[in-house]
Amino acid sequence: MNDPTTFFDMLMVIKTIVVYLILVLFLIDLSRADSYNKIARIIKILLFPLLLIFNVHYKKINIGLLFAAFLINFISFYILLPGYDLGTIFNFSLFQTTKILIGLLKFVVIAGVVLSWFYAFGMNLYNSATSLIQEVYETTVSIFRNIIPPTAGFDLSPLIAFFVFQLAERVLDILMFEYFS
Repeated sequence: MNDPTTFFDMLMVIKTIVVYLILVLFLIDLSRADSYNKIARIIKILLFPLLLIFNVHYKKINIGLLFAAFLINFISFYILLPGYDLGTIFNFSLFQTTKILIGLLKFVVIAGVVLSWFYAFGMNLYNSATSLIQEVYETTVSIFRNIIPPTAGFDLSPLIAFFVFQLAERVLDILMFEYFS
């Protein structure tokens, strides 16, 4: 355990888990999902020290959570990339935080579609995790459902949402490649 790379790798895994938890909590708050859900409460308990510091709301959206995820990424990249200037590290942290958020949204869309198939075939999978996924899914997909309403029993909004998130992720990859090359 005295190997510095093992300790460093362990810190990076913990950093990644914390950033994901922060962004999941951001999505839960953004979708106004049940904050008394067991999973939401567990995440809030785990992140309690950060929630005390980064409790900044703007129009009922806790932007402090986004800032906390960005700051954690910024600090880790500042340590990882010592030769780069602060502007580059800032941009890389912003890209990385946004990519993680888009990845979570894509996961929510896929999980929501799969859960809806299970529910359509009569399976009862109702628990804290599925109800939280459904709430965030409905909030996310409803934005696209308002643009393209269901017609003839077909709801294309999850497909459109996934396509838009995939496109945004690809644009971020291209911008990041262009910026850092």
